[in-house]
Amino acid sequence: MSSFSLINNISVFLPETILTNCDLALEFNVFEEQIFKSVGIKTRYISGVDELASDLGIKAVENLLNEKKINKEDVDFLIFCSTCFDYSAPATSCILQDKLGLKKSTACMDLPYGCSGYIYGLALAKSLVVSGVAKNILFITSDNLTKTISKSSLELRSIFSDAAAVTLINNSNYNAIGEFVFGTDGSGALDVFISRSGYRNSIDISYLNLEQLPNGKFEMDGMKVFNFGLKVVPSLINDILEKNKINFNDIDMFIFHQPSRFLLDVLKKKMNIPDNKFFVNIEERGNTSSTSIPLALFDAKKQGKIHEGMTILLAGFGVGYSWGGTIIKI
Repeated sequence: MSSFSLINNISVFLPETILTNCDLALEFNVFEEQIFKSVGIKTRYISGVDELASDLGIKAVENLLNEKKINKEDVDFLIFCSTCFDYSAPATSCILQDKLGLKKSTACMDLPYGCSGYIYGLALAKSLVVSGVAKNILFITSDNLTKTISKSSLELRSIFSDAAAVTLINNSNYNAIGEFVFGTDGSGALDVFISRSGYRNSIDISYLNLEQLPNGKFEMDGMKVFNFGLKVVPSLINDILEKNKINFNDIDMFIFHQPSRFLLDVLKKKMNIPDNKFFVNIEERGNTSSTSIPLALFDAKKQGKIHEGMTILLAGFGVGYSWGGTIIKI
């Protein structure tokens, strides 16, 4: 794997509104310390009333274009990864092509994934560039799951956060993205899902009047999700190392999807990952679903935790159940 500019080509956008533990403590009549002890999160970001996931994505792309001086005329493929699309049809990526002013020869694709979505999108983007189908791909991840969480759910409101990120993938950086490992167990699909959000479980007026959640209701069996992560992730890490023919000690930094601080701490301990090789930003960012890994990469670089010459292992796991991982070289 050669050196590359993937990290330098990530930009993010975070909504202005911040939800603190103090805010939640006052609303639910509990102690701030109790909330932090449960989830290990202090702050999370909340999108505006009329601010959709695609809107967050647009702002992330605008940041990329401005910060990196990228010519959008060079973009020939757009991937939008989310669980919060504008419509069932058309594809939100098509709408984004128009709003971003990308050329009409740009191919567009929606990727309906959450926690593991960044890994799936990286694999797709790399394959498109390697095969010559595309030269410059904008890969956007964006979710605003807070719009689907009941106001009465302290557990979910204390965990989830809204954010967007965009990564530019082209032939100058795909060689530094390693081999991928994937997995799926659809038997756990309804352990984390948005009910009343599709054709199989559509919304009705009585439900809408009761829940006041027009986009559907996010539901999660926290214990099952925790056990899933505990079971799958250690094997995933071993498979990634084996497929990339690399040793555990050769990894300079492990960056996982950020589901909860407690699960991350247990996984780190179970796999004997040193503190200085395990990046965590969930305390200040919350669980941002599909954006958690690129946001962690962005924050780690900004904090000086990763630099040229490092080998980083990425692992995403969650909704589906789905999981995946790869190695990248800075």
